[in-house]
Amino acid sequence: MMRSSLKWLLAVATSLALLTPAPRAQAQPAGQPTRIAIAMFGPHPTLQQVVEGFKQEIAAQGINAIYDEGNVNFDRSLAPQLLTRMAAANPALMLTVTTPMTQAARQVLASRNFPIVFAPVTDPVAAKLVPSWEHGDALMTGVSNIPDLDATCDFIKTLLPSATRLGIAYNPGDDSDVAFVNKLEKIVGSHGLQLVKVGIDNANDIAPRLQSLQGRADALFVPASSLLQPAAATIASVTNRIKLPVFNSNTTQVVDHQFLAALSVDWGRIGVNAGRMAADILKGKKPVDLPVSLPSRADHEMKISARRMSDLGLTLPDSLKSCDCVIK
Repeated sequence: MMRSSLKWLLAVATSLALLTPAPRAQAQPAGQPTRIAIAMFGPHPTLQQVVEGFKQEIAAQGINAIYDEGNVNFDRSLAPQLLTRMAAANPALMLTVTTPMTQAARQVLASRNFPIVFAPVTDPVAAKLVPSWEHGDALMTGVSNIPDLDATCDFIKTLLPSATRLGIAYNPGDDSDVAFVNKLEKIVGSHGLQLVKVGIDNANDIAPRLQSLQGRADALFVPASSLLQPAAATIASVTNRIKLPVFNSNTTQVVDHQFLAALSVDWGRIGVNAGRMAADILKGKKPVDLPVSLPSRADHEMKISARRMSDLGLTLPDSLKSCDCVIK
């Protein structure tokens, strides 16, 4: 029987240095727009949804902003150059997108005097970006994208009741990927699942490593990994050939019928949450006083590919027939 967390999410889907004063966001001259830098790790539809949600919320908060945007095409070695250039323009605030970009910014811009809001970072405490979930750093706080993992496991078992072995692909060199695996490993047993971990630290190894799951896993989960998400086409090619159902951490590849399903955070809403936090800072709040923002249940969305279900010989369970989440 599904847990209450999944039922709540289904209902949503169907109904649609603490005492030290920290420097504030820098005030812009009267009448001038607020300069905000946006440092992206690379171009990807999911990450772009975060940025668009961020901008929409900044505008909704009545802030007249101009944006300095750039990305390093997922090449971490290029991050210092981009970040240094952006910092030289003296922004009032910077949005860093993904864990690798935020970690680079913390190191490269250690002597800055403007605040940084990050989004999305799965576990900013494990990534050593903030001291705790309850407080930001003196000049940094932001938004996590960690989904409701109990609801995720319930969702997997609802679509695949006989599944007992859940594959998880991750980059062992990415702190967010490792944190995600560690959190998932703690709860899968209570859902009748055993985790089959597949570490991948090079894009060239994705196909052979996933091929090795044939006969060893009943399904695969792909986290919001900066290495794996850009390689969705490769993942789909391998898993669809070996008939391995894939549950993704975003809905884009489900809508495109590459993967079976996703119970995902809504990436646009993650951006909105980051924009609201940035607006609070620009209006005078201190990052150190702002806890890391976690996705609420209303910040999730559910999608299932009818095409992938047909290819895998699956039938939609009765409990999901009214979900309005199946992509034809």
